Amino acid sequence: MLRFDLYAAGVIAPGVNSLDELLAMRRSGPLPSVAGIELPSPKSLPANERRRASQVVRLTLACAEQALEASPFAVEQLRMVFASDEGTGEVCQQMLESLATTRAVSPLVFHNSVHNAPSGYFSIGHQNQQSAVSVSLGHESFASGLLCAVAEAQTSGQPVLFLSYDASMPEPLRGVLPIAQATATAWIIASALQPMCGRPPIARFDVELCDAIADADDATPDWMPAGWSSNSSAEAFRVLAMLDGRDATCEMPLGAQRLRVTRVSEFSEAAAC
Repeated sequence: MLRFDLYAAGVIAPGVNSLDELLAMRRSGPLPSVAGIELPSPKSLPANERRRASQVVRLTLACAEQALEASPFAVEQLRMVFASDEGTGEVCQQMLESLATTRAVSPLVFHNSVHNAPSGYFSIGHQNQQSAVSVSLGHESFASGLLCAVAEAQTSGQPVLFLSYDASMPEPLRGVLPIAQATATAWIIASALQPMCGRPPIARFDVELCDAIADADDATPDWMPAGWSSNSSAEAFRVLAMLDGRDATCEMPLGAQRLRVTRVSEFSEAAAC
């Protein structure tokens, strides 16, 4: 079992632009249908890099900015873990269309096609030279990314920025990976075994691998829009929803096992400072 502290969290989804808005939806139920997300131009990037940024880069940087605004740590000291179901669908579609027509792929498009493009843009924009890991495991990407981030925090003794994100897939790729709406979350975490000086965390969690069960209920919660069910990053919303005190544990599949996340209901704030 690994234990970590959550210091800040950003959330972006259709109709939801903060952790507070996500918790409000948890209490009131799904929002009316929202067409999409208006993403700001990433101010952290130089002008030339800003022009090159794809939609998925804009999504990740905007979500990261939310978490950074509430973070007690300097951005330069954050190690990074990025997790996405696929991550480059929009750009891959552009490349395929180019190959099917002009057969000439723009260097800029190719530049944005790699899975770790968001981590590269983040490192450039914030002059962060810490290690960055980019993982993808389909619908289990959030679970694998969270386990990676918590292990990174515990072994390094440094705070970690964990970003889980899914940009909408264009047709016909959506037929293979049915992600219709973009969702993203950014967490600032640290190991609970090595308390960080500053302010206490907003929550503490335990994560552990447990045996798979045949009749596991992994259905989308009633309060979450059904359109997010294919997004691994939306699994993060189930964990964050525990901040309202109603649920203490949630599980999700991870390979042949399951990842169990449990909120620690009571802990000493003094020990976390």
